[in-house]
Amino acid sequence: MPVFNKSRGYVVKLVFLCVFALIVAQLANLQLVNRKYLELAKDNAVFQKIIYPERGIIYDRKGRAILNNTIMFDLVVTPAEVKNLDTAAFCSLMGIDRMVFRSRIVNAIIKNSRMRPSVFQSLLKPEVQARFEENSWRFPGFALQQRPVRTYSYNVGAHFLGYIGEVNAKDIERSGDFYRPGDYTGKNGLEYQYEGVLMGRRGVQYMIKDNRNRVVGRYENGSFDTTAIAGRGLKTSLNVDLQVLAEKLMANKVGAVVALDPQNGGILAMTSGPVFNPNDLTGPQKNANYAKMALDVRAPLLNRGIKGRYPPGSTFKPLGGLVALDEGVITPASGYLCRGDIMPVAEGWAAWSPGPDMRITCAWPLRIPVTPFS
Repeated sequence: MPVFNKSRGYVVKLVFLCVFALIVAQLANLQLVNRKYLELAKDNAVFQKIIYPERGIIYDRKGRAILNNTIMFDLVVTPAEVKNLDTAAFCSLMGIDRMVFRSRIVNAIIKNSRMRPSVFQSLLKPEVQARFEENSWRFPGFALQQRPVRTYSYNVGAHFLGYIGEVNAKDIERSGDFYRPGDYTGKNGLEYQYEGVLMGRRGVQYMIKDNRNRVVGRYENGSFDTTAIAGRGLKTSLNVDLQVLAEKLMANKVGAVVALDPQNGGILAMTSGPVFNPNDLTGPQKNANYAKMALDVRAPLLNRGIKGRYPPGSTFKPLGGLVALDEGVITPASGYLCRGDIMPVAEGWAAWSPGPDMRITCAWPLRIPVTPFS
């Protein structure tokens, strides 16, 4: 009997030793090998704040900025952190209903998972931003994100400058996952064509959060942070004064004006009518403005300067006007009234009359002022 008890004691000790060895091995695995729980802990305690770079500036031939950047704010959400939220108060503050709130949360989860921040509402109006900042402590899981957006000091060049917008799934796929949900990219015009030059490089700041989801400081004193790098600028052949004049002349008209530098073919001005303010495609109302213009039967979004089809005009008339000016036959204030007919002027054509196929159609009488070269 004592021998049996002694052998049973060895078995119990062996079981406890094996269990202890398993616990030690698992602790070593969790702390030294497996990074899964470390990443989960970081996601709960560390907030990745994306720093979007300023896009490059586009200048005219004299170095004047045709467009620039200003700072606005996106409201971003991390769905996994939205707990015990007063949905009614939040919807009232943001001016939305609960159905919109739910659909945006679901879209955020689908697009970027529950653990990563996604844009809940882009480019907040200043008054909405101010209201949220005062009440942000009431809404865990939501934060403000700075974003540079375009401004246009001359309010011209909408068709060839293009506009920027948030990337979609196709943009992300084409970029090889370089872009992330919430990034902006050029959608057309120079913004699209020179995206690689203008875009810059995003940065990241890692911030520590407390148990109430409040940011309390930098993670590891910022040793893991990366700096945003601004995009490079573009200098064009455009003359912004001439562009302003061309768009003024095309107001309430349908057509196009393109002025070229005869020495090198550089574009001095390009406008398409109807013209619109490029600021309409930036800021909080850009989606509504775009939808309105897309449905306009006059097609203001169409760049007729490069996509319109027009018969070529006579290149001899400007030469004839310059010769007449040089000979003193006309003055800079002179004009010619076009009635739409070809009239015989040579002596041998006295009995000739234009047939129906020879008639020229003019939309209205034209009076074209000319200015001599100095």
